[in-house]
Amino acid sequence: MVFAASSSGQAPRPWVNGSTLKFVLAGGAVALAVAYLVTMGLQSSSVYFLTVGELQARGAVAQNQMFRVSGMLIPGTLARDPSGVGIQFQIGDTASAAPLPVVYRGGQVPDIMGDNVEIVAEGKLDGQGTFVASTVLAKCPSRLENAPPEEHDYGPQPSASAGQASVPGSAASVRG
Repeated sequence: MVFAASSSGQAPRPWVNGSTLKFVLAGGAVALAVAYLVTMGLQSSSVYFLTVGELQARGAVAQNQMFRVSGMLIPGTLARDPSGVGIQFQIGDTASAAPLPVVYRGGQVPDIMGDNVEIVAEGKLDGQGTFVASTVLAKCPSRLENAPPEEHDYGPQPSASAGQASVPGSAASVRG
């Protein structure tokens, strides 16, 4: 037992008595329970983000595990199911040996989905090597990516005669 030193000449009293020990044990049990719940929550919601080549390199080990796979939609491979409920397509990247077939039967399909659009699909790889997606996202191709700088500004442009009103920090508002 650990005792506290007393300067008043009284008998030393224990630091750890029955009620303190119960409090420390209960607090430790609560902290362990919270840590366990956080760990389990993160493991169930975490999904690995891979390219098509990285997923194919994992081989059979990757089957029946949740992944997010990114790749470019192969031109001419997008096909809608006759029932209208799902789609099938193939995605690939520069590191992939072969395109990855993807099946999605989840409902709404992104409007911009088309040839040479980057696709991010979340789902599982089945035993036949087909990626069964539960979510499909299409990254919007930026029409301004290679545009001249004057096309990047979305706000109203001040006219040449409106020199009186200037935006703070602009060349017109800097005084010498």
